[in-house]
Amino acid sequence: MRGRLLRRRCMLIEGGTPMTHIGPLNGLPIACALGPDTGGAQVEKWRAFDAEYALGVERSDAELVVCYERTDDSVRRLSKLVATESACCSFVDWVVDDSHADLRLVVSGTPDQLAALNVGNG
Repeated sequence: MRGRLLRRRCMLIEGGTPMTHIGPLNGLPIACALGPDTGGAQVEKWRAFDAEYALGVERSDAELVVCYERTDDSVRRLSKLVATESACCSFVDWVVDDSHADLRLVVSGTPDQLAALNVGNG
């Protein structure tokens, strides 16, 4: 029940839309500094994390905001995922925003940078 309420608040109050795979990664970005094996494992970590905690997503030309259920595990895992992304895909900004009831990932850059990253297009 709690997940449904958070999902609804994220989608309605923040204007997000539900998706089957929120992202940020739907596949290994062309511009990623990780190799195919390491990069593929990172994509799978994102997919597993999204399946467990994703609530909704909001997009603009220069920003992607993904809302996640806040738990001790989600905070820990998202921090690890973002640390890896910040190193391998540093051409965009990766921020974990924990100032809301839910947990948010904010990825920002130019429209071309976000397109190269292939974020949130699932």
